[in-house]
Amino acid sequence: MGNNVIFKGSNGKLIIILNPEIPFEELKDNLLEKLKKSEKMLEGHEAIIEFKGRELTETEEIELLKIIDKTIDMNILFVTDGIELGEKRLEEASNLINDSKTKFHLGTLRSGEILEYTGNIVILGDVNPGAIVKAEGNIVVLGSLNGIAHAGIKGNNETFIVSSNMNPFQLKIDDIIYRNYSKNVLFRTKNIIGNKNNIAYLRNNILIIEKLTRKSLQNIIAT
Repeated sequence: MGNNVIFKGSNGKLIIILNPEIPFEELKDNLLEKLKKSEKMLEGHEAIIEFKGRELTETEEIELLKIIDKTIDMNILFVTDGIELGEKRLEEASNLINDSKTKFHLGTLRSGEILEYTGNIVILGDVNPGAIVKAEGNIVVLGSLNGIAHAGIKGNNETFIVSSNMNPFQLKIDDIIYRNYSKNVLFRTKNIIGNKNNIAYLRNNILIIEKLTRKSLQNIIAT
């Protein structure tokens, strides 16, 4: 195995450095071996994970995360280095749903209020704690998302949720739920709580939450 897979701890984060030269199948075997040797150290912890040293495809990232999840009993937060983005990306996300049936809501949703629609929802304001947004399509919040958001409520697993400041009590897409770092939900962001310009979507029945980048928008379009 050598130094093909290296674990480093830093500020509550598990950095996994991967050899960029070896075949991916060999890398997976090396990761599994390294995890088994480190099981006692990692077992029972919540880990923020960052892959470094090797450029991974979406499929490869998920394969590695599944190996970790199956081998070690721990909560996994997958870290990716994204580019800090501004309102332009939020506009691009909104543009993805402009050709569909969309309800625009101007103003803040307060505790106890419920906004539900048969298509997409774009909120020009905040979703406060205790407020609920439910859409058969996508949800875009051009403000802070602090309450509950459920996209794809009729079983559409190709929907997404976007917010310029994502700090949700609960996210749900189709029947996959994120709630207070729910176990067996994988994340692709450095810090979901309070992070700006994030997108949540499903890929291979896994709820992915990541920084809103052009690549993530392309992933949604290609889905």
